[in-house]
Amino acid sequence: MKIKSQSYRTWLEVNLGAIARNTAVLKSALSGRAAMMAVVKSNAYGHGMVECAKAALKGGADWIAVDELAEALELRTSGIKSPVLVLGFTMPELYETAAKKGVSLTISSLDSLRALAKAKLFRRLKIHVKFDTGLHRQGIPESQVQQAVRVMEGKTFETKAIIEGAYTHFAAMEDPAHEDYSLKQAGAFKSVIFRLREKGFTPITHASASSGLLFSPDYYFDMARAGIAIYGLWPSPEIEAHSRRVLPGISLTPVLSWKTIVNEVKLVPKGALIGYDLTCEATRDSRIAVIPVGYWHGFPRSLSNSGEVLVGGKLAKVLGRVSMDMTVIDVTDIPLVKAGDEVVLLGKQGKTSISAEALASRAGTINYEIVTRINPLLPRVYLR
Repeated sequence: MKIKSQSYRTWLEVNLGAIARNTAVLKSALSGRAAMMAVVKSNAYGHGMVECAKAALKGGADWIAVDELAEALELRTSGIKSPVLVLGFTMPELYETAAKKGVSLTISSLDSLRALAKAKLFRRLKIHVKFDTGLHRQGIPESQVQQAVRVMEGKTFETKAIIEGAYTHFAAMEDPAHEDYSLKQAGAFKSVIFRLREKGFTPITHASASSGLLFSPDYYFDMARAGIAIYGLWPSPEIEAHSRRVLPGISLTPVLSWKTIVNEVKLVPKGALIGYDLTCEATRDSRIAVIPVGYWHGFPRSLSNSGEVLVGGKLAKVLGRVSMDMTVIDVTDIPLVKAGDEVVLLGKQGKTSISAEALASRAGTINYEIVTRINPLLPRVYLR
């Protein structure tokens, strides 16, 4: 596909077929033992929420998860009718809207449970109650489980809510070295489930994100939530290594390519100072190219003087500071580079590629941050 004919200066290419395949591969790992929830929060980790949700459903996802109600409503407007769970906090004044649109909400605190019990609703709201088993972030702590159960048993509460699910989130599943902590959390969650069922509640239970899904069936419960993995990215190098040993049939295909163009080429003499703050001095007579991408677009400023991009199938180093809207690269050793040539920031060109993990390593962060911080205003070209 010749993207330049569409007059984009920088754009993303998202392989929807790869999302469907990754989803199918991950669902096959569940082997029918658990349902699959595809997480498309935060603009589908930077990939584009609506299109990615549809692709994941095509690949066999049973549920879709988002962060906030506005995202869920956008999915409904786009025609998605599958079960949708909002993972983040929702203000009580929006409960009626969620109920009307058939969107399930996370209730993660005793205060929110009590607010729901007092809410004026014309229809019952489907909720998933989240419990904190050791991450110590969002969720009802173990010390308040009994109080939470008492609220949920109330006659008023029963008229307001359907307790559709109960879940938790692991703190350190990305590293098998911390499995003892994950086992402790799983044990605490099983205790919560027992107490809920003892009182007659039968929620869908879920705990695993991508890392737990790829780690062991011991953590599946009734459903697993796959986020980063459906985009073809591994939650961590440790989980990738572990999964390749215990699930040799699992192969993930990266979904995203990020591209731009050369907009200017010039010669600078040895000793020339390049970019803001004079942080780069040319060590030889050099040929440099300017690309119309900077930290506004999501290309990390921490890649100043250290990042690399692909031009003509070869790696070109970033020279000087990454600016807001421009970056300078060294093309001295790459012949025939001219204005209009394609540049790959993330993805493959020829036989060489730059992965989100490689980019993250140079930027001092993780692959999650690299893809989710790509500016959502950039055009996304969906490949089917």
